[in-house]
Amino acid sequence: MKTAIITGASDGLGLKISEKLLKNGWKIIGLSRNKPNIDIEYIKTDLSKESDINNAINEIKRRYPIFHSLINCAGVMSVQKMKNLDYSEINNLFKINVLAPIKLISGLIENIKTNEADIVNVGSTVGFKAYEDQCAYGSSKWALRGVTENLQLELKGTKCRVIGFNPGGFKSKIFEKATGIKPNLDAFMEPEHLADLLVYILEMPKTLEVSQIIINRK
Repeated sequence: MKTAIITGASDGLGLKISEKLLKNGWKIIGLSRNKPNIDIEYIKTDLSKESDINNAINEIKRRYPIFHSLINCAGVMSVQKMKNLDYSEINNLFKINVLAPIKLISGLIENIKTNEADIVNVGSTVGFKAYEDQCAYGSSKWALRGVTENLQLELKGTKCRVIGFNPGGFKSKIFEKATGIKPNLDAFMEPEHLADLLVYILEMPKTLEVSQIIINRK
Protein backbone atom coordinates (compact mmCIF):
# COMPACT_ATOMS: atom_id res chain seq x y z
CA MET A 1 0.00 0.00 0.00
CA LYS A 2 1.29 3.44 -0.94
CA THR A 3 1.12 6.32 1.53
CA ALA A 4 0.63 10.03 0.85
CA ILE A 5 1.05 12.93 3.25
CA ILE A 6 -1.36 15.70 2.29
CA THR A 7 -1.62 19.18 3.79
CA GLY A 8 -5.03 20.82 3.67
CA ALA A 9 -6.70 17.41 3.49
CA SER A 10 -9.86 18.51 5.29
CA ASP A 11 -11.30 20.78 2.61
CA GLY A 12 -11.28 21.79 -1.05
CA LEU A 13 -8.82 20.23 -3.46
CA GLY A 14 -6.85 18.52 -0.67
CA LEU A 15 -9.98 16.64 0.39
CA LYS A 16 -10.76 15.60 -3.19
CA ILE A 17 -7.20 14.36 -3.74
CA SER A 18 -7.42 12.39 -0.48
CA GLU A 19 -10.70 10.80 -1.55
CA LYS A 20 -9.35 9.84 -4.97
CA LEU A 21 -6.16 8.31 -3.59
CA LEU A 22 -8.13 6.42 -0.93
CA LYS A 23 -10.30 4.95 -3.66
CA ASN A 24 -7.13 3.82 -5.44
CA GLY A 25 -5.90 2.02 -2.32
CA TRP A 26 -3.53 4.62 -0.87
CA LYS A 27 -3.12 5.34 2.83
CA ILE A 28 -3.50 9.06 3.61
CA ILE A 29 -1.87 11.08 6.39
CA GLY A 30 -3.73 14.38 6.60
CA LEU A 31 -2.24 17.56 8.06
CA SER A 32 -4.80 20.27 8.76
CA ARG A 33 -6.37 22.30 11.56
CA ASN A 34 -9.66 20.40 11.28
CA LYS A 35 -10.08 16.64 11.10
CA PRO A 36 -11.27 15.49 7.66
CA ASN A 37 -14.62 13.73 7.52
CA ILE A 38 -13.11 10.71 5.77
CA ASP A 39 -11.27 7.62 6.97
CA ILE A 40 -7.65 8.77 7.02
CA GLU A 41 -4.85 9.12 9.55
CA TYR A 42 -4.74 12.66 10.93
CA ILE A 43 -2.19 14.96 12.57
CA LYS A 44 -3.75 18.21 13.82
CA THR A 45 -1.56 20.93 12.33
CA ASP A 46 -1.83 24.70 12.06
CA LEU A 47 0.55 25.38 9.19
CA SER A 48 1.01 28.98 10.27
CA LYS A 49 2.75 27.80 13.46
CA GLU A 50 6.33 26.50 13.45
CA SER A 51 5.69 24.43 16.60
CA ASP A 52 2.82 22.59 14.89
CA ILE A 53 4.91 21.92 11.79
CA ASN A 54 7.77 20.58 13.92
CA ASN A 55 5.32 18.35 15.78
CA ALA A 56 3.94 17.03 12.47
CA ILE A 57 7.46 16.30 11.21
CA ASN A 58 8.30 14.39 14.40
CA GLU A 59 5.02 12.45 14.31
CA ILE A 60 5.57 11.45 10.68
CA LYS A 61 9.11 10.30 11.40
CA ARG A 62 7.92 8.31 14.41
CA ARG A 63 4.67 6.82 13.09
CA TYR A 64 4.81 7.01 9.30
CA PRO A 65 8.48 7.02 8.25
CA ILE A 66 7.74 5.21 4.99
CA PHE A 67 5.69 7.28 2.56
CA HIS A 68 5.56 7.72 -1.20
CA SER A 69 4.27 11.25 -1.75
CA LEU A 70 4.23 14.56 0.09
CA ILE A 71 1.49 16.78 -1.35
CA ASN A 72 1.59 20.41 -0.25
CA CYS A 73 -1.98 21.40 -1.03
CA ALA A 74 -2.90 23.76 1.83
CA GLY A 75 -3.13 27.39 0.83
CA VAL A 76 -4.79 30.69 1.58
CA MET A 77 -5.66 33.59 -0.72
CA SER A 78 -5.43 37.35 -0.37
CA VAL A 79 -7.20 39.96 -2.49
CA GLN A 80 -6.13 43.49 -1.48
CA LYS A 81 -5.67 46.82 -3.18
CA MET A 82 -2.01 47.81 -3.29
CA LYS A 83 -2.65 50.81 -1.04
CA ASN A 84 -4.36 48.58 1.54
CA LEU A 85 -1.86 45.74 1.86
CA ASP A 86 -1.97 44.46 5.43
CA TYR A 87 1.28 43.18 6.95
CA SER A 88 -0.33 40.55 9.19
CA GLU A 89 -2.29 39.12 6.26
CA ILE A 90 0.83 39.01 4.08
CA ASN A 91 2.74 37.35 6.90
CA ASN A 92 0.09 34.65 7.33
CA LEU A 93 -0.10 34.16 3.57
CA PHE A 94 3.61 33.45 3.24
CA LYS A 95 3.68 31.28 6.36
CA ILE A 96 1.08 28.90 4.94
CA ASN A 97 1.76 29.11 1.19
CA VAL A 98 5.56 29.15 1.25
CA LEU A 99 7.24 28.63 4.61
CA ALA A 100 5.17 25.60 5.65
CA PRO A 101 6.00 23.58 2.50
CA ILE A 102 9.69 24.51 2.77
CA LYS A 103 9.81 23.54 6.44
CA LEU A 104 7.97 20.25 5.92
CA ILE A 105 10.19 19.25 3.03
CA SER A 106 13.33 20.24 4.90
CA GLY A 107 12.31 18.29 7.99
CA LEU A 108 11.42 15.18 5.99
CA ILE A 109 14.08 15.36 3.27
CA GLU A 110 16.05 12.32 4.44
CA ASN A 111 12.86 10.23 4.52
CA ILE A 112 11.93 11.58 1.09
CA LYS A 113 15.29 10.53 -0.34
CA THR A 114 15.28 7.13 1.39
CA ASN A 115 11.70 6.42 0.27
CA GLU A 116 12.34 7.81 -3.23
CA ALA A 117 9.13 9.75 -2.60
CA ASP A 118 7.51 12.36 -4.81
CA ILE A 119 6.86 15.96 -3.80
CA VAL A 120 3.85 17.83 -5.17
CA ASN A 121 3.57 21.58 -4.65
CA VAL A 122 0.10 22.82 -5.52
CA GLY A 123 0.56 26.32 -6.86
CA SER A 124 -1.63 28.38 -9.15
CA THR A 125 -1.70 30.09 -12.52
CA VAL A 126 -1.15 33.22 -10.39
CA GLY A 127 2.43 31.97 -10.10
CA PHE A 128 2.90 32.54 -13.84
CA LYS A 129 0.79 35.62 -14.53
CA ALA A 130 0.00 38.77 -12.57
CA TYR A 131 -3.57 39.51 -11.53
CA GLU A 132 -5.01 42.78 -10.25
CA ASP A 133 -5.26 43.12 -6.45
CA GLN A 134 -3.30 39.90 -5.92
CA CYS A 135 0.23 41.21 -5.39
CA ALA A 136 0.76 39.40 -2.09
CA TYR A 137 -1.02 36.20 -3.11
CA GLY A 138 0.69 36.08 -6.49
CA SER A 139 4.08 36.67 -4.89
CA SER A 140 3.56 33.69 -2.60
CA LYS A 141 2.73 31.44 -5.56
CA TRP A 142 5.72 32.72 -7.55
CA ALA A 143 7.82 31.88 -4.48
CA LEU A 144 6.36 28.38 -4.31
CA ARG A 145 7.20 27.91 -7.96
CA GLY A 146 10.80 28.84 -7.09
CA VAL A 147 10.77 26.27 -4.30
CA THR A 148 9.63 23.62 -6.78
CA GLU A 149 12.33 24.43 -9.32
CA ASN A 150 15.04 24.51 -6.67
CA LEU A 151 13.94 21.11 -5.35
CA GLN A 152 14.10 19.69 -8.85
CA LEU A 153 17.74 20.76 -8.91
CA GLU A 154 18.44 19.51 -5.37
CA LEU A 155 16.93 16.08 -6.12
CA LYS A 156 18.32 15.68 -9.61
CA GLY A 157 19.85 12.26 -10.00
CA THR A 158 17.46 10.66 -7.51
CA LYS A 159 14.19 8.82 -8.17
CA CYS A 160 12.26 11.52 -6.31
CA ARG A 161 9.96 13.47 -8.60
CA VAL A 162 9.11 17.11 -7.87
CA ILE A 163 5.83 18.16 -9.44
CA GLY A 164 4.49 21.68 -9.73
CA PHE A 165 0.69 21.43 -10.05
CA ASN A 166 -0.79 24.79 -11.03
CA PRO A 167 -4.55 25.02 -11.54
CA GLY A 168 -6.48 28.10 -12.55
CA GLY A 169 -9.83 28.96 -11.05
CA PHE A 170 -11.78 25.99 -9.72
CA LYS A 171 -14.81 25.61 -7.50
CA SER A 172 -13.72 26.20 -3.92
CA LYS A 173 -14.29 28.56 -1.01
CA ILE A 174 -10.82 30.13 -1.14
CA PHE A 175 -12.00 33.44 -2.65
CA GLU A 176 -14.98 33.64 -0.32
CA LYS A 177 -12.74 33.01 2.70
CA ALA A 178 -10.37 35.76 1.57
CA THR A 179 -12.95 38.40 0.74
CA GLY A 180 -16.25 37.46 2.36
CA ILE A 181 -17.81 37.63 -1.12
CA LYS A 182 -19.42 34.55 -2.65
CA PRO A 183 -18.52 34.59 -6.38
CA ASN A 184 -20.32 32.92 -9.27
CA LEU A 185 -18.27 29.78 -9.91
CA ASP A 186 -20.40 28.26 -12.65
CA ALA A 187 -17.65 28.56 -15.28
CA PHE A 188 -14.88 27.34 -12.95
CA MET A 189 -13.27 23.90 -13.02
CA GLU A 190 -14.46 20.99 -10.92
CA PRO A 191 -11.99 20.05 -8.15
CA GLU A 192 -12.78 16.38 -8.78
CA HIS A 193 -11.35 16.69 -12.29
CA LEU A 194 -8.17 18.30 -10.98
CA ALA A 195 -7.82 15.56 -8.37
CA ASP A 196 -8.23 12.92 -11.09
CA LEU A 197 -5.43 14.53 -13.08
CA LEU A 198 -3.04 14.73 -10.13
CA VAL A 199 -3.68 11.12 -9.15
CA TYR A 200 -3.00 10.09 -12.76
CA ILE A 201 0.29 12.01 -12.70
CA LEU A 202 1.33 10.42 -9.40
CA GLU A 203 0.57 6.92 -10.68
CA MET A 204 2.55 7.35 -13.91
CA PRO A 205 5.76 5.29 -14.14
CA LYS A 206 8.56 6.75 -12.02
CA THR A 207 10.60 7.22 -15.18
CA LEU A 208 8.24 10.10 -16.07
CA GLU A 209 8.15 13.42 -14.21
CA VAL A 210 5.63 16.18 -14.91
CA SER A 211 7.85 18.99 -13.71
CA GLN A 212 5.31 21.81 -14.08
CA ILE A 213 1.73 21.58 -15.28
CA ILE A 214 -0.66 24.48 -15.78
CA ILE A 215 -4.37 23.72 -15.95
CA ASN A 216 -6.71 26.42 -17.20
CA ARG A 217 -10.45 26.38 -17.66
CA LYS A 218 -11.74 26.73 -21.23
